[in-house]
Amino acid sequence: MIFRQEIEESLTLKFAHLAAERRKKGLPIISLGLGEPDFKVPEEIIEATVQILQTSSAGYSSPMGISSLREKIAFKLLSENNIPATANNILITPGAKQAFLLALMALLEPEDEIIVLNPSYVSFIPQICIAEPRAKITIIDVRKSDFSVPIDHISNLVSSATKILILNSPNNPAGYIFSKEELNKLFDLAIKYDFYIISDEIYEKLIFTHDPHLSVGSLESTVERVLTVNGFSKSHAMTGWRIGYLCFPQSLYQKLLKLQQHINTNTCTLIQLALDQAFYHDQSYLTVYNNKLASRAAHLTLTFKDLHPTRLILPKAGFFAFVNISHLNMDSNTFCGKLIEETGVATTPGVAFGSNWDDHFRISFATSDENLDKGLKLIRKFVSKFK
Repeated sequence: MIFRQEIEESLTLKFAHLAAERRKKGLPIISLGLGEPDFKVPEEIIEATVQILQTSSAGYSSPMGISSLREKIAFKLLSENNIPATANNILITPGAKQAFLLALMALLEPEDEIIVLNPSYVSFIPQICIAEPRAKITIIDVRKSDFSVPIDHISNLVSSATKILILNSPNNPAGYIFSKEELNKLFDLAIKYDFYIISDEIYEKLIFTHDPHLSVGSLESTVERVLTVNGFSKSHAMTGWRIGYLCFPQSLYQKLLKLQQHINTNTCTLIQLALDQAFYHDQSYLTVYNNKLASRAAHLTLTFKDLHPTRLILPKAGFFAFVNISHLNMDSNTFCGKLIEETGVATTPGVAFGSNWDDHFRISFATSDENLDKGLKLIRKFVSKFK
């Protein structure tokens, strides 16, 4: 295998490891790094899992996933997202990350061009390099002033060589949401230049503003050029359970079937059966949680409002805030390293999300209010030294 230099250690996991090592030494640590929901897995799913374990009915499943769960996911996409999916468009995978990788492997060929909007999730570019080491990666940065998408710039760079455009909305790490106008323009480009769109929508249930989430896959009458990646890690607090899914064009069915057969055999049947059994569980907890996220985002805004020379654009979704530290004259690795060393607060360097974002750092507010309050006070005190 060709290991391109882009396949690096995940900085999000690296700083989480530093936090864990500090905790082992008995030193104080406040983790504002990793994005894990701070609520419990829904009780209905836990009960279903226990029941299935007791019946010992979790042998091999179809490589594509158990049919009844695929049908439920397809109906969810149709009824909630207006994506014209059927069960034959669904692949169940060990996490949304695996869905993203298999989509790339099914699509990419040597010298294909793929466009990535930065700041982007830390695994997007490494996974492109794993799927096709000879792919050409074109990076376009959103505007730092407001995280808006430079549609004209994208339009000027797209060509007949473009194979895929990667979208992530709601976005990690910046928390922005694509507008309907932006998605329509991007979809029109996909039609004009005949390329695919892979849309990562894992944070769709964690929106705490009035901005609506729109799936770009809803803009086509049949699933043809949009591949939608989603899963249960964020909406169901099932990060370690590793279960996600891909909605894909029927033309890719055989490729994805073979990839899944030879890489995974199948996704954990036990978890699939539990989700299938408890799929329509009460999700009112999400309203409560989103209200908490809104309150925490407001707290972040107040913290950084007059904390010069930092700048924060209020996130609209997810549980991350992306803070601009460009006027501190310090790269993000140095900032985050000094921050954890001096205060015990673990965050994530902005460079993890793109080389041009080394002037930002990411805070996760998927934590208790008490933990967040302590962490923000320490960050405020730390930054104040550089005024």
